[in-house]
Amino acid sequence: MSFYTGNLPGGVPGLLPRPYYWWEGGALMGALIDYWYYTGDPRWNHVAQEGLLFQAGPDNDYMPPNQTMTEGNDDQGFWGMAVMSAAEHNFQDPPDGKPQWLALAQAVFNTQAARWETEDCGGGLRWQIFTWNNGYNYKNSISQGCFFNIAARLALYTGNQSYADWAEKTWDWMAASGLLDAATYQIYDGMHVENCSKITPYQWTYNAGAFLHGAAAMYNYSAGRSQQETWRERVDGLLNGSLIFFTGNGSNVMTEVACEPVDRCDLDQQSFKAYFSRWMAATAKWAPWTYGRVKPLLAASALAAASTCTGGDNGRMCGLKWNTGKWDGTVGAGQQMAAMEVVLANTIQHARAPVTGRAGGTSVGDAGAGGRDVGRSTREFSPISVAQTAGARFASCANTYYMISLGRWLLMTNEAENVKTILGTRMEDWPIDGPRLLATLPVLGPDSIFTSNGDGWHRARALVKPSFVRDQVADLGCFARHVGNLLAAIPADDTTFDLQTLLLDMTMDSSTDFLLGSSTGLLTQASPEAQQFVKNFEYASRESAKKAHLGPLLYSIPHRGLEKAVRGLREYVRFYLRKTSAEKETGKAKERNYVFLDELLKADPPEKFVIDQIMSILIAGRDTTASAMAAAFYFLARNPAAVEKLREEIRRVGDEDPTWEQLKQMKYLNNVIKETLRLFSPVASNSRRSNKDTILPRGGGPDGTQPILVPKGMSVRWSSYVLHRNKAVFGPDADEFRPERWESDLRVSWEYIPFSGGPRICPGQQFALTQIAYTLFRFFTLFRAIEPRDPSPFRVRTSLTVALAEGCLVSVTRA
Repeated sequence: MSFYTGNLPGGVPGLLPRPYYWWEGGALMGALIDYWYYTGDPRWNHVAQEGLLFQAGPDNDYMPPNQTMTEGNDDQGFWGMAVMSAAEHNFQDPPDGKPQWLALAQAVFNTQAARWETEDCGGGLRWQIFTWNNGYNYKNSISQGCFFNIAARLALYTGNQSYADWAEKTWDWMAASGLLDAATYQIYDGMHVENCSKITPYQWTYNAGAFLHGAAAMYNYSAGRSQQETWRERVDGLLNGSLIFFTGNGSNVMTEVACEPVDRCDLDQQSFKAYFSRWMAATAKWAPWTYGRVKPLLAASALAAASTCTGGDNGRMCGLKWNTGKWDGTVGAGQQMAAMEVVLANTIQHARAPVTGRAGGTSVGDAGAGGRDVGRSTREFSPISVAQTAGARFASCANTYYMISLGRWLLMTNEAENVKTILGTRMEDWPIDGPRLLATLPVLGPDSIFTSNGDGWHRARALVKPSFVRDQVADLGCFARHVGNLLAAIPADDTTFDLQTLLLDMTMDSSTDFLLGSSTGLLTQASPEAQQFVKNFEYASRESAKKAHLGPLLYSIPHRGLEKAVRGLREYVRFYLRKTSAEKETGKAKERNYVFLDELLKADPPEKFVIDQIMSILIAGRDTTASAMAAAFYFLARNPAAVEKLREEIRRVGDEDPTWEQLKQMKYLNNVIKETLRLFSPVASNSRRSNKDTILPRGGGPDGTQPILVPKGMSVRWSSYVLHRNKAVFGPDADEFRPERWESDLRVSWEYIPFSGGPRICPGQQFALTQIAYTLFRFFTLFRAIEPRDPSPFRVRTSLTVALAEGCLVSVTRA
């Protein structure tokens, strides 16, 4: 239990810490039940009960939202088999009002029976539940074995023939498909549905054990002599076939023959012998004639396993290779479970017989359990809003929970205090790393203000921040010209157009003008070089985000298209950098008083360093600002009362070209912007990775209100979409666009972070807010109404930032 942290402050009940996967937590809960069953020692009973109930999921069928996106049928099956053991051994029943062991097992069975499909390979369960997961095209024996095992045991416990029918059906399909060799009773790993005749030939102990145990249950369930003889023959056949797993001088020491001899057992495979031992012993209880064959194998294996338990810091860690007679240097929860289970299995003759519903069983069942679960099939769902998508898991799990993403553990949090700690008070513990860094590094470079840490970040910040002082932010002359180009490009004859596209063009024009002193001119007449620059920019942003989604391993695969686009981007910026440097040398007069690039060059930094900063500000200044503006117009088009109230405030200013000071004093205009950024943050989520073992203030304890220990190297992610919709902070209508909420006594801190927070808060925050305010002012001075022309729900697309998925389709009416 030294490997288990679910019972410690901040731990997640039922989960082993990374790198262990969710299913092995279910296997461990089953091992704790076995420990109590064989020894009578209840010290771990509360841990097992808590873990089994905590991971059951909202529909009580072991499809918890923090696992379902990556959950396979075999993963769910291990939890189902654990609660089946709890029912059979009369393990302490859950409290009233909680799901009961038998009902939980029935729910797992029901959801899996609904996934049986005959379109490919004539039947069986796929390895994966959802189409998007790697392995969906594979039908593996352990998924069938878990399903068969649960069905057979449910038939015996409940006396219901329908479970037995499913067990028979599964066995028949395994034999017909060739995964179960009818002659040798050996069981092979699986098959890809593209070629059902090509079997993956590996054999694993847990496949043999799951079918052996289930066959023994079917022998007990069968009423007629003929049926019993059939299942007796199958039990004997499976025992014969399992002899392949016993090696050594006496051919009696359990060995994972597919991986142990070649030192290739992965983390999962290191635990398989635990379940084989468990199910061999249980078979001897339901098929007593097997005891004489099973016990010598278990006894020899237990002695061999015990001989390896001399390793680790405490001298009690067990190895994987029991044949060696000594510790092999490996340490893990799987090795410990396997050694414990094989030792306990040797006392099977002294253990009480498993109970059934008709003979001593106390667990309450529910034949229809699991029927509400969305995981029962892979059907399509109607579109849901951004808020629902981002918040669904927090709503059904907790405000802080662990999940697996791309094979790695990830901590998700919706606690403002945690975000404050990460971005503010303990910023030094949480550098930019992991998914956030992977997504931006190819485009922005390693020295950018958004990708660097430590001294490198301080240097970049010191260079960039002075460029956003009040005098530059308040000077609207440069930006006014580009807003004028935008307004001139808008059709005013009730024509439907995409305002988001125009805004992206405008902010690219204004950003390059502000940064480089030369606009791309997309709204007027762009040069071929500028047009190619924009194509490269959009391609690189999209492909860089995709590349990050592959995870660290596949991320390293070369992407020549992305590399070419980034070279083109940097060459474009390099041209203006060198042009500006040359003008500086010759003393040539500038067309404008202020250009961002000029300010950067005053510190005489390296060329590559300057390009990294320019690319960073360009991403922030173009994409995020345009997306935020588009969202504001999206919401206003659907709230004509807000448009009228905004136009009334604009009329009171009495000026078609406002100053920065006038814009700052317009309360309703600024409330519209605040409300837009609350419901739509262009950077929808953020993450950091801990550089040492550290503490977050919320997420631990039974109710999630206690501190939680976060290990070194753990990535933590949070969503501004969810934070900004906290009904306890923003009111019961937090999902609605209502600028008036900011007129009240609403006080927010880390619950509202559209520009992030702490020392790394966006340096261009005031610059972006000023641009948005100025654009809205000028737009609604010229147009009196804006109407939506797209009935689609509010959805976004992602690259390095987010934007409206279908654009902002509207029509306008002139004032």
